[in-house]
Amino acid sequence: MPKFHFNVRDIPDGGMRGYAAGESKVLVLRDGDQVRAFQGTCPHAGATLAEGVRCQGRVVCPWHHGAFAVEDGALLEPPPVNGLAGYAVERHGERCTVDTEAASPSRSAPKASNLHVVIVGAGAGGFMAAQTLRQHGHAGPITMLAPEDTPPYDRTMLSKNFLGGKIAPDTLALGEDDWAGKHGISLVPASAVALDRHARTLTLAGGTVLPYDKLIVATGAQPTDGHLQGADLQGVHLLRSLADARALLEAARGKRLVVVGTGFIGMEAASALSQDAATVVVLGQGTQIMPSVLGPEPARALADLHAARGIDIRLGVEVKRMAGVDGRVAAVELADGTQVPADIVLLGLGVRPRTGLLDDFADDTGAVQVDAQMRVAPDIQAIGDIALAPSVSGTLRVEHFRVAMQHGMVAAKALLESGEGGDAGQRVPFFWTMQVDKSLRYVGHASPKAGKHLWGSAKDMDFIEFSFDRQRVVAAVGCGKDTELAAIEECLRLDVVLPEEVVRRGPFDLVAYLAAHAPR
Repeated sequence: MPKFHFNVRDIPDGGMRGYAAGESKVLVLRDGDQVRAFQGTCPHAGATLAEGVRCQGRVVCPWHHGAFAVEDGALLEPPPVNGLAGYAVERHGERCTVDTEAASPSRSAPKASNLHVVIVGAGAGGFMAAQTLRQHGHAGPITMLAPEDTPPYDRTMLSKNFLGGKIAPDTLALGEDDWAGKHGISLVPASAVALDRHARTLTLAGGTVLPYDKLIVATGAQPTDGHLQGADLQGVHLLRSLADARALLEAARGKRLVVVGTGFIGMEAASALSQDAATVVVLGQGTQIMPSVLGPEPARALADLHAARGIDIRLGVEVKRMAGVDGRVAAVELADGTQVPADIVLLGLGVRPRTGLLDDFADDTGAVQVDAQMRVAPDIQAIGDIALAPSVSGTLRVEHFRVAMQHGMVAAKALLESGEGGDAGQRVPFFWTMQVDKSLRYVGHASPKAGKHLWGSAKDMDFIEFSFDRQRVVAAVGCGKDTELAAIEECLRLDVVLPEEVVRRGPFDLVAYLAAHAPR
């Protein structure tokens, strides 16, 4: 069914509507007499875009908050890595015909700049920087250093679907098959060990000297073992890379798994591995799981879902050491002397930025402060986990996939001649977590001590929990409220105030509120 018909009056002026075209979905947008049609599902994970939010010239995906330009479907916000396919629209009075086999014209990026850009790191941020440079016409050489000797891949899936056995390693890649080759990117399986800022060169492991014109440092972070005694025992794992995930998945099958840490990595891994491990015990020092994200009520509800899956969560405990026999872990010993039997231990105790190349610029926490164009020095940008960067929510160092991709996009656009879109201060932090078959999404940033208010039912995993600072919403986390959370992100991006007193009065239509209060 390549063609379908509709009446233009079925779509409100300035609105959008989704249509079925055979087995495909189409998104139709109307602005006065102008009607545009695009693919109706997000190229990232297939969300129905008509269930998202249209605001200020963009369409926001309801699931992971990718954004696309109303004008031509161009990508404005990751985690998608490409814009929307457009379809030809014929109009005869009020009747319109969309031909899904005829592509609408797309803008071609003018070729610009022959500078050699070197990207240190092949994670999400580095990938998005290279992708954006090529999509927007950068014609010069791009060299990407890939220490894992793999093309860029989606690290967020490791602790979710990969450990859960739902996806294969070959589906993790960011970009299409042979992405680097098709985009003229030199993917070098090497690490950089030294930087000469004055000569504008990198020294690689092995001694090769690599010159650059522009340098993007996207070295990510390294999981910490918390300096716990016994962390070097066989059977004690950290989780960061695909190799780590493969080793953990193989080791945990049929074994007693203990997870130390109740952050999102530990809880995702516990959930994913619960179907393969013989037993799963999670140990946390605090009084609830995920204390930096959830208030007590949603945290209890999520913990109950883990418990229903057979996961034993023990809170308010302090891990003293890993105890071993013949060099292999046998138990996790708590401060009170309790021994928790373990064949396999996963340490989910956070990460430390890998700032070796930029140690001269790093603070005591390992963060490298950058400006709104991700610059740390002339000709050098730092992105992702190492960057203390401006955002709508303040200057933050955020260890999340979407933020790293935002940084990569901003850095690349700042290098282009137009510089358009190269401003990190206009971006909203966002991340999502998948646990026990529930997806929680978090927008903005708030202190764990911020005031909170709940709409809906945490027990039923159908809620939004708002966080407040200075009597306004600064962040929200939710489950089952996809469209509403996309609207909250747009409120934060556009500085549309959601007053605390209004939110506390009870639920209202957040999409309508955004439409009424967004700048014209």
